[in-house]
Amino acid sequence: MKGICFMLACFMAFSVGLYGQEALSIDDIIGMVKAKLRSRTIIQKVNISTMESAPSADDIVKLKKAGASRRIIEAVLAAPVTGPSVAPATSSTRPSPAPWTTSSTMAPSKPEATSPEPTSGGLEKGAYSHFEVFGGYSYFRGDGGSNLHGWNSAFVQNINQRIGLIVDVSGHYGTPTAPLLDAQRNHTFLFGPQFSFRAHPRVIPFAHGLFGFSHVNEGLAGAFTSYIGLAYGFGGGVDIKISDKLSVRAGQVDYINIRRSGVGTHNIRMSFGIVAGL
Repeated sequence: MKGICFMLACFMAFSVGLYGQEALSIDDIIGMVKAKLRSRTIIQKVNISTMESAPSADDIVKLKKAGASRRIIEAVLAAPVTGPSVAPATSSTRPSPAPWTTSSTMAPSKPEATSPEPTSGGLEKGAYSHFEVFGGYSYFRGDGGSNLHGWNSAFVQNINQRIGLIVDVSGHYGTPTAPLLDAQRNHTFLFGPQFSFRAHPRVIPFAHGLFGFSHVNEGLAGAFTSYIGLAYGFGGGVDIKISDKLSVRAGQVDYINIRRSGVGTHNIRMSFGIVAGL
């Protein structure tokens, strides 16, 4: 069904671009938004077309519920009208004011200044998902020169477009450089705040502070001893969005301090993988 809607929206967009001043309806705009066409493409179609009738307050509400951006709504309000108009037409070419800036009784009240809500379509600046899941490969450089390889996973709940809460779990395995040891397994369980910087629609840098504990197993000839120690650290990385719900973590670097018997060890962890929005 989504494929059919997308084909119909593409055909409608092509027809508007071909015939120029074809009159659009609010339903046409909503169809293009739900087909997940880019905001820039929808705005271009509106700019070269006309509206069948002047949009009402109910039409603006419908556009918002469909996920139309503020720029799309402003373009619709500024488009010339071929059918009946709510207000008398003027000769001015200046775009009509947005509904949140006019005192007209038909316009909705001015919304509060809040962070952009998560969007389900497009790669618009500031768009984000409420929840994100990360998984990928991880390299652990231990204090003393140990080289361990493993995995890193994380679950993030974004409170708004800048602040989130992260739960970070990783496991690393290999042969340490310490004498008399022939194997080591290290699992960390960390949590803390994460800060994202969404100034660019595709490139999302982030930073976080992590606190928790580490479970280390050290083995000799197949016999393992284990200990649990406090762990903390900080770091960050860069995610590159390839769609509205999928990103590639190009790189993440963390400093992790693991304490054992009151003595801290200085370790570096590097990870990369895939981030999925939920």
